[in-house]
Amino acid sequence: MRRFWACENTLTDAEHNHLANVLRLKVGDTIIAVRGDEFDYFFQIAAITKKETKLKFLEKQKNQHNPQKSFTVYLGAIKFDNLALAVTQLNEIGVTDIVIFRSERCQNVPVNIEKLQKIAEQSCKQCGRSIPVRVKECKFEEIPSGGIFADEKCTSLRGVHDEAISIIIGPEGGFTEREREELKQKATPVSLGGRILRAETAAVVGAAILLHAFG
Repeated sequence: MRRFWACENTLTDAEHNHLANVLRLKVGDTIIAVRGDEFDYFFQIAAITKKETKLKFLEKQKNQHNPQKSFTVYLGAIKFDNLALAVTQLNEIGVTDIVIFRSERCQNVPVNIEKLQKIAEQSCKQCGRSIPVRVKECKFEEIPSGGIFADEKCTSLRGVHDEAISIIIGPEGGFTEREREELKQKATPVSLGGRILRAETAAVVGAAILLHAFG
């Protein structure tokens, strides 16, 4: 059943266009509306006009695909297109929070949190969850203790435990020695393998490994 991001009983703009002109759904078809809470909302298409789709509410059911464990990815700022890809894929695999930070080797690129959040919302239609990953920003110094960080100079996954609630991924240039030492005081360094990964790839791979390990 097709899913749409809809907080009202009417679809307009891009969601209406996708339903009416791309998918070519008809009056009487049933869709699921996602609203950012823990439920899926089932609607029947009541009318389709040139500018909007009117919906008739049928029922709501608790969504079965939302993450059951909180897990945060801290990611150094990278180019927007790469950030967008990371947000989409991290949302799909079940991360609950993405926090963008700036460290010494981060590129001087703008970070549009509002647009990244919209991308996360749209990704929910593909993966089935109804609560999108939350996208935020923080300073490097504000990253809390209790997680792990991907360290290309580390050689093993030793130290990973099921209490870890986050993974820290550096920017394309990696962390400086000073930053690595700071991170070691509050996070466990781990290896993601023998190859150097792009930042967005490392974020998805690292999160997927840990989420699988934690069940």
